[in-house]
Amino acid sequence: MRAAPHTPTSQAELARQQKERRGAVIVLVAICMVLLFGMVAFALDVGYIVNSQTELKRACDAGALAGAGELVNGTGSVSAIVTQYVGLNYVGNKKIATSDVQVDLGNWDRNTRSFTVSNDRPSALKVKVVRNNAPLFFARIFGKDKFNIEATSIATYQPRDIMITLDYSASMNDDSELASSLGTAAATTNLQKIYQQLGSPKYGSMTWPTANQSSTNVNTVLKNLKLNNLAYPFSKGSWSEYVTYVMNDITPSSYRKKYGYLTFMDYLLAKRPGADETATLWKTDEQPITALKNSVQVLLAYLQEKNTDDQVGLSVYTADDGTAKLESKLTKDYASVETISRQRQAGHYDPYTNIGAGMEKSRLELQNSARKGSFRMMVLMTDGLPNRPTNEATGKKYALDEAAKAAAARIPIVTISLGTGADTSLMQQIADITGSVHFNVPGNRPASEIEEDLKEVFAQVAADRPLLLVQ
Repeated sequence: MRAAPHTPTSQAELARQQKERRGAVIVLVAICMVLLFGMVAFALDVGYIVNSQTELKRACDAGALAGAGELVNGTGSVSAIVTQYVGLNYVGNKKIATSDVQVDLGNWDRNTRSFTVSNDRPSALKVKVVRNNAPLFFARIFGKDKFNIEATSIATYQPRDIMITLDYSASMNDDSELASSLGTAAATTNLQKIYQQLGSPKYGSMTWPTANQSSTNVNTVLKNLKLNNLAYPFSKGSWSEYVTYVMNDITPSSYRKKYGYLTFMDYLLAKRPGADETATLWKTDEQPITALKNSVQVLLAYLQEKNTDDQVGLSVYTADDGTAKLESKLTKDYASVETISRQRQAGHYDPYTNIGAGMEKSRLELQNSARKGSFRMMVLMTDGLPNRPTNEATGKKYALDEAAKAAAARIPIVTISLGTGADTSLMQQIADITGSVHFNVPGNRPASEIEEDLKEVFAQVAADRPLLLVQ
């Protein structure tokens, strides 16, 4: 059976159907437009909220870091510093009011990652910043015209593990010798002080400062000075060596054949400076080493006063074996470190200068014993040129190799060149390699001026500390 033929739709029917479809599309477009505008409004307001939150957190971080940096100077102005730095930032083109900032002082526990409020020598602070009733824009069509946000930041000054690496070579008493570049008048005054600090001992018929003996016979001079039958008072050296020194070698030559307590003190410093030779010289004002000791004391006293949670260790070069000696492991017992540094003298173990060995000793102590999360650093000082392991060339290479190892271990080395004899170029290189700074304390100046410069350097080292944003 054949199917009924299809009857074409009339023109009128087609026009009616097209109108119905067009009306449905308009309704659909209208609905979509409402949804689209809603999503755009939502996206813009959400973006504004997120951006405001980011700006608020940035302001909060800035205030926390600034406050942590001020903590080392005490708590009195911390809140003012925090609000000042927070207030320098804008949130949604509007400054943050002081009343929107809350500051709590306390301490940060690195192990539990927790903050405890405390006003007893705080080392960290928590900053909370709020922004309430900030305006919305498009969301108002949905009945919401304001929003609230807040941010919290915790910052602390990072505890440091500091290895002080000091030059105790024999040249560290050069400014006290008659050959000092400061001149014989200054040296004479210093040598008289050293003599008095040793107790103003009496030996034979010697007097202060000197008396001339024209004889070129050592035994004759000894007899004239009534030293021929007198026991030499220290572990190494002899009266004959002293007389020979003054007769032939002392500088300036104008002091030759002039015997007395002045030239005897000069002999001790120039020929027998070590602890196994003249053990009591550490008690005297040998220069410039005493200026250095006094400056180290200032550094340690500052750390003690500020309760900075720093650890300090001490290595000196050169040691009995020609390398270096770890005098103190990292510790918070600053008094013991100060005592050790005080009880060492120029050329204490060995007269030479092994800078690289001192650096290695300090680096290994930092790598093996520093606390987890601490900031590790080294302070290196010298007044001369490296001349160990064998000579200046090997000494310089050793020091530069150690600088590269310290840099690889992320240990910056603050270097201090003391006096005209120091290799300032080498010390600058070491600082540059490790991303640190070099200080030069010029020579040819009285000990008091050198000491003031060293105090300023050590005070800067003590006060300059890394800040850490922990939350």
